[in-house]
Amino acid sequence: MRAQLFLDASAFKPGAIDGKWGEFMRKALTRYEQAQGKTDAQFGEKPPAQFDLPLDEAKPTVISYELSPNDQKFIGQVPESHAAQAKQESLPYENFLELVGETFHARRDFLKQLNPGYDWTKAKPGDEVKVPNVSAPFDVQEAVDLKEKTEKAEKANELKTEGKKSPNEQYSIDVSVAEKILELKQDGKLVGSYPITPGSKSLPAPIGDWFVRGFEWMPTFRWDEAMLHHDERSKDFFNLPPGPNNPVGILWMELNHKGSGIHGTEVPETIGRTTSHGCIRLSNWNALDLGKKVLPG
Repeated sequence: MRAQLFLDASAFKPGAIDGKWGEFMRKALTRYEQAQGKTDAQFGEKPPAQFDLPLDEAKPTVISYELSPNDQKFIGQVPESHAAQAKQESLPYENFLELVGETFHARRDFLKQLNPGYDWTKAKPGDEVKVPNVSAPFDVQEAVDLKEKTEKAEKANELKTEGKKSPNEQYSIDVSVAEKILELKQDGKLVGSYPITPGSKSLPAPIGDWFVRGFEWMPTFRWDEAMLHHDERSKDFFNLPPGPNNPVGILWMELNHKGSGIHGTEVPETIGRTTSHGCIRLSNWNALDLGKKVLPG
């Protein structure tokens, strides 16, 4: 778990924290080591006997967190039908377990293991729970603030783009559909990676070279079955409001490929384990991290 938290704090993300050795922790560690110049770094189905990482053994892996009234603000009802969802102002978290899991980048079943005997169905402000000691807890409010900041910059025609950075600071993104990994590079060098869910066989991610046209933080999502399954717009659609339980999560990075984008998700625990409708899907906390690094273009 200490190694998992270290990678989560680095630019090489291991997926949801669960204290276990798994596919995405292995891939994150491999890429971290390669970025350190250890090009022969290879790891198998079992974890290494020791992690060659600068781990801080004095730092606790688990801390206490007090549920707050501010947390309560982001919790509400999420109807099952898209028609009912479209009538709401937002698509918030459904409960404290979901909110705490996303805040601390953790699997919900792992949170239950850390809190034996605690009844999450009765969770309320003032309760203290044990959580992974992540370096940068996720906060929906940060995405809300970025939405306002981005919209102001667009209106003032002051929106920064990747091309305005110096060449060695510009980012490029490589997506491996087979590996289910998004790699971040600068000047051709690997500087970060994120677990993703790519498209399916029937609705594949768009293979080729594309660029990011623009960002929409806390997006409204147009749910159109015909567009999702047949790449054709219909008149039978629903505009789903923003929120962490929006189908594209807290960020939509539009690509210059019709209907395709890099985005967040309402189901972070399925990253890498299910398919997407032709897009590139990350957990909301990783979408926030990526979106704060790269710019349109």
